[in-house]
Amino acid sequence: FAYCTSLTTISFPKCTSISMYAFTSCYSLTTAIFPACTNIGSSAFAYCPSLTLVSFPSCTNIGSSAFNYCTGLTTANFPVCTTIGSCAFNECTNLTTAIFPACTSIGNRAFGSCSSLMSVSFPACTSISSYAFNYCSNLMSVNFPECTRIGNYAFRNCTSLTSINFPI
Repeated sequence: FAYCTSLTTISFPKCTSISMYAFTSCYSLTTAIFPACTNIGSSAFAYCPSLTLVSFPSCTNIGSSAFNYCTGLTTANFPVCTTIGSCAFNECTNLTTAIFPACTSIGNRAFGSCSSLMSVSFPACTSISSYAFNYCSNLMSVNFPECTRIGNYAFRNCTSLTSINFPI
């Protein structure tokens, strides 16, 4: 479905895996609903600037650049996701909410340049890769109570950061 520029809504109730580039550059896509999907491949939804609603309640793995440059995306709620790949939400400039209660690993630049993110909490995360939240200029508070590894420049240029919670 890559480059299906008029596609606006997709719903695949029984799909369990989305391959690489499956919906890349579907510029009009606003809604993606995949209740049974457990794996989102690399760049699966990259460059879908109109995408505002995503529903993946069973997803455990988000591949590299899966939602890269999805500038219309405001909320990322993945209740059982454990792994977020590199650049997964990079340049999602309108992303304000990131809910990942089961996530244990965040890849390089996963949330890079998400300039609207204000607060993040990853209660199960143990590993944050380099540049993970690079240039999240409005990020004010971070909560990672289980984190044991933070990569280089993970919070570089987070100029609004005032509250940090990591284990002692």
